[in-house]
Amino acid sequence: MVREALDLIGARRVVKRTDRILLKPNYVEPMMPDTGVTTDPRVIEAVVDWLQTEVGGKDITIAESTWQRSRTQRAFEMVGLPELAKRRGVKLLNLYDDEHVEVTIPNALSLKKVLLPRTVLDADCLITMPKLKCHCMAYITLGIKNLMGCVFPEKDLMHRDLDERLCDLASVLRSKLTVIDGLIGSERHETSGSPVKTDVIIAGIDPVATDAVGAMVMSIDPTRVEHLRLCHDHGLGELRPEHIRLVGAPLDKVRKKYRQPSGFR
Repeated sequence: MVREALDLIGARRVVKRTDRILLKPNYVEPMMPDTGVTTDPRVIEAVVDWLQTEVGGKDITIAESTWQRSRTQRAFEMVGLPELAKRRGVKLLNLYDDEHVEVTIPNALSLKKVLLPRTVLDADCLITMPKLKCHCMAYITLGIKNLMGCVFPEKDLMHRDLDERLCDLASVLRSKLTVIDGLIGSERHETSGSPVKTDVIIAGIDPVATDAVGAMVMSIDPTRVEHLRLCHDHGLGELRPEHIRLVGAPLDKVRKKYRQPSGFR
C-alpha cells in the first residue's frame, strides 16, 4: 500500500538520492500502533524501503520526541525501531539528544521564536508520518500537527494559540512528503480515543491537501479545521476539496464515520 501510494503521487520527483532525508513519525506516547495512537513501524519500514530501492537514498534518519526523553526512548523500543534502524542501515534519533537551534519565524501569527532540532532543520527532505487521528484541541492531528514533536524546550508552549502556532511551525518546517498511517486510526481523542480499522495509506506532496484528505477520510470537513484554514490562507497548501486531485481508491470507498472530539461535535 505504501509503495503504491508513493508511486501514484509521483513522490520520486521531490526527493533526491543525495538528500539528507528525515522521517518524522508520531510517538506521542509509548503505545502500540493497534491502539490507533502511534505510527506503525511497518509503514515506516515500507517508506525506508521505497527510499532505498526507488530513490537510492543513503542518508536516512528516523527522528521523534515526545514529552520526555525517556518516554521517547520507551516508545522507540516498544515498537522495535532500534531493530528496524539496524536492519535497514538507517539512523534513529531521539530529538532530545540533538542540538537545538533558536529560529525566528518571519511574519509569525503567534510563535515568534522557537527551538528546533538541528537535524530537522538541516534535512533536505522532511517526511512527516502521522497517525490518522482526531485531536481534542486541534480537531485532527495529521502531518502538520505531527511537526509539534520537533518543538523544544516544552511542547506545551504550542497550546496557547495552537492553530496559529501550528501554522507558524508549518511555515518553517516545510515537509516535502506526508505519509499518513491510516491502517488503524483513532476517533474522539489523540491518545485515549477508540481505535478504528480504516486500512488506508494517505500520501501527498502538498501538506495541507494531504491533511485535508485525511480529515475527509475521518468524515471531518477540512474547512472546519482552523490550523488547515490558516495554512491555506498563508499559502502553505490547498484546503478546498474541489481543488484537490485524488488518485487511487475513491474517497467513498475508504471513508469511515469517526466519532468527533467532544469540543467539535
